[in-house]
Amino acid sequence: MTAGVQYDVVVIGGGPVGCAVALAMKNIGLSTTVLETQPEQSEISDGRTLALSWNSYLILNRLNAWLHDEEQFPIRSIHISDRGSFGQSVVSASDAKLTELGFVVRFKDLLPRLRKELTNQNIKTFFESTATSIEKFEGHSKIAMDMNGVSTTITARLIVMADGGQSLNIAGLKHKKSIDYGHDAIVGIITSDTKPHDVAYERFTSAGPIALLPRGNEFAFVWSVKATETKQLLSRSDEKFLGQFQDAFGDRCGRFTSIREKRAYGLATRIAEQPTRGGIVIVGNASQALHPIAAQGLNLGFRDAWDLAEVCRHAHIDNLFSNKTVSAFRKKRRWDRLQTTLFSAGLNHLFSNKTSGIRGARGLGLLALDLIPLAKKILIRQLIFGPKL
Repeated sequence: MTAGVQYDVVVIGGGPVGCAVALAMKNIGLSTTVLETQPEQSEISDGRTLALSWNSYLILNRLNAWLHDEEQFPIRSIHISDRGSFGQSVVSASDAKLTELGFVVRFKDLLPRLRKELTNQNIKTFFESTATSIEKFEGHSKIAMDMNGVSTTITARLIVMADGGQSLNIAGLKHKKSIDYGHDAIVGIITSDTKPHDVAYERFTSAGPIALLPRGNEFAFVWSVKATETKQLLSRSDEKFLGQFQDAFGDRCGRFTSIREKRAYGLATRIAEQPTRGGIVIVGNASQALHPIAAQGLNLGFRDAWDLAEVCRHAHIDNLFSNKTVSAFRKKRRWDRLQTTLFSAGLNHLFSNKTSGIRGARGLGLLALDLIPLAKKILIRQLIFGPKL
């Protein structure tokens, strides 16, 4: 690519949210390209398991980027319980008159599918390319970039940062809030002597919250533990780890029989400053990285992508750079971002508190959730679509 080539939109970050932004922009007729720091890979080794809401399915389906049947596993109900407490609740797709609440997918299936659709739509991705600076002019910005050791520039009317916050500094931005919970998420694949079917489990235990996501004949699990305990847990043999996991979770899913692909990552919430002037917007984890307890982060990012395209659809192409466009996007996303961030943080705080009074209140809350249809509908709407005014 030579300097001076003009794009309507340049997306910094070629992960799932960045790809969704590029596809959504192409869908409304804007010329778009993607910058990705990592090299192009024929196979993705990242084994993470993701929980996508029904709304995320709708977005990806509209972008012609949904996965094949064998690559996605439906969630039709979620069993929520607090071990040692009387309260529990079951949230079902039928409560919202849906066929599924969402789907369990693998990162190594989702990202190649999105990138394949970028190719199908003739959206160029520049791999091994890092944006190093941004210079603003009237109506557009110039991005200096290192492309596999070669320095070059491109210009765009709108820059979308979707790289998890790695490029905030070149836009003069930083994280305005950062919370380290002192916990890690241990993740992996586990099997039991009972068939998972299409039920996900959110189990709050004295050893930390545990989520089980159905993947055919096995579960993906996420176990939040104190960071000081992570190394010891991961160093245990599979047999001893299974025993400790069984003690923590209980026998609600029968006896756990095997485990593989264990690894850990730190848990934190990070909220970025938002651009106040035109030409740049921030989406996904670059804008807000959330605690995974409610599996809201990636789903929130896909909603960012879709709503940004809707704002740009109604803006004249010459106004993509304008303060008005950036302001309209921030206004459209403010309520969803705020409510979803508070929901995730509040859920973590509520179910991490071990005092007897709070535990009793949690039990009553779960019981009420099961008995009051309106409360259940509000929860389902938050989990699937985010808040609606």
